[in-house]
Amino acid sequence: MTIDDRIGALLIHEGIINDNELKQALNIQKQYGGRIGEVLINQGNCSEEDVLTQLSLQLDLPRLQDWQDIPGDLGNVELYGISAEWWSKQKAFPLGLKDNQLWVAVHDVLDVFVLDAVKQITGEMILPVITGSHELRQLLSLLESSVANTEITDESLLQDLAIGAPIIKFVNDTIQRAMDAHASDIHFESYRGIFRIRFRVDGVLHEVDRPGASMQPAIISRLKLMAELDISETRLPQDGRIRLRVGGIDLDIRVATSPGVAGENIVLRLLISEGGVEKIDDLGMHSDHSQLTKKLLTHTNGIILVTGPTGSGKSTTLYSFLRHLMGDERKIITVEDPVEYQINGITQIPVNTEIGLSFASVLRSVLRQDPDIVMIGEIRDKETAEIAVQAALTGHLVLSTLHTNDAPSAFVRLMDMGVEPYLLASSIIGVLGQRLVRAVCPQCSETDSKALAAAESVGWTKIQQQWPLLKKPAHFSHGLGCSHCLGSGYRGRRSIFEMLEVNGELQHLLSVEPEKIINYFTENKIRTLQEDGLLAAAEASTTIEEVLRVTG
Repeated sequence: MTIDDRIGALLIHEGIINDNELKQALNIQKQYGGRIGEVLINQGNCSEEDVLTQLSLQLDLPRLQDWQDIPGDLGNVELYGISAEWWSKQKAFPLGLKDNQLWVAVHDVLDVFVLDAVKQITGEMILPVITGSHELRQLLSLLESSVANTEITDESLLQDLAIGAPIIKFVNDTIQRAMDAHASDIHFESYRGIFRIRFRVDGVLHEVDRPGASMQPAIISRLKLMAELDISETRLPQDGRIRLRVGGIDLDIRVATSPGVAGENIVLRLLISEGGVEKIDDLGMHSDHSQLTKKLLTHTNGIILVTGPTGSGKSTTLYSFLRHLMGDERKIITVEDPVEYQINGITQIPVNTEIGLSFASVLRSVLRQDPDIVMIGEIRDKETAEIAVQAALTGHLVLSTLHTNDAPSAFVRLMDMGVEPYLLASSIIGVLGQRLVRAVCPQCSETDSKALAAAESVGWTKIQQQWPLLKKPAHFSHGLGCSHCLGSGYRGRRSIFEMLEVNGELQHLLSVEPEKIINYFTENKIRTLQEDGLLAAAEASTTIEEVLRVTG
């Protein structure tokens, strides 16, 4: 059995790929050659990390992370009498001597030519180190002499660079790494001769790569080609979409370009096409919020708003509502910009402002389709808000989002748009405000003995008194930081909420004295985002510091 056969068998055994995927990859390998692992990665069946892990186990060879002191600059690198150009050309890097062996990071541990040549020149025993593409690229960048970045503007040359195998592999590898890190966004940024890549993980940006300014035009052009954008247009922002399969997962990517003084920047928003919609019970609501949400969703008409800033999880919450409401007896139509998750059994309509297909124009048509439930991606203007109100008043349940900092501000925002308060009083049935806070890493969490005092300083005693049904023995924790959480002490995110049900008293207040709506929230002891976050911290799912960071 060859190495390729064993790697394929191990990947099947681990449940990473199936028999059909391996057979297809073997057929491609027979036609075009290459390692089976590379074929599987290029087909989107598995990640590079999956292949390298199995290769390391199969050959009993170390990974780069097994080397204790990975160099950060050329001053700490010994080249062992071999030129930097040779190391770079052969895609190999000398890490150093350990246990009478020269550890060499290599692109292909099965390439005996490079290993034999190094052994012959240095006279040392060689231990090949299994190294990921991005890891080797960062090491080799230490060997490259700095060169001026020449701007490439010829469209045909840009296209040739963008479809070259090295750039394709680099872009695919970057997206795969982002998926492995559970990143929500990838930022390709240029400034002062530097081209860097950052991942947004759990709402926080982390720099992960600096490919070199000379690679920027080709990488940007590759991403534009994938998103079917104009690669010659660098002066105006563009928006597009990429759909591809990465590591066995169908991925939908929203692409946004923007011009800058140092070159174009691109941001990719990663959306998993399947399995991205949660149930209401999976949103992390406390029991009273969950019960109120399900009660509001039993209404046959009215507006339910989800508020919060960009990136606070509003769309995920709306989709969970739709999942709860789905059934053969109901017709559900969504109007979105863009459609983030595709759900079978629901009519989803994307907005296209370039051809005049706005939220308002689509909504007029949608209401003639006899829907029971309408989901509006976002209420942005007076026209859309008024149509939503009319839909609610004519027997439709309307779900939508609104960009405000908290739940009561939703009424103020809609009134600022020009919607009459009495219409809001008769149409809105509930408002939910939310934020995302980072969750404590389960791998390195420990009890935080100092947290209770901090909680008391921000009102923990009052929270326990006001919501006794939710009171549990407080258990505050924090993460120490480990490789699993990139040293941050956090892994993943959870939502915190504030909920407002529109009752008779609130309807009267909106109709008579709408300027007092904010005071109503405080006087009726409705739990705020910060208070809900402190309850979550007491359950050891986040920290007080994180709640205060997000809620202020």
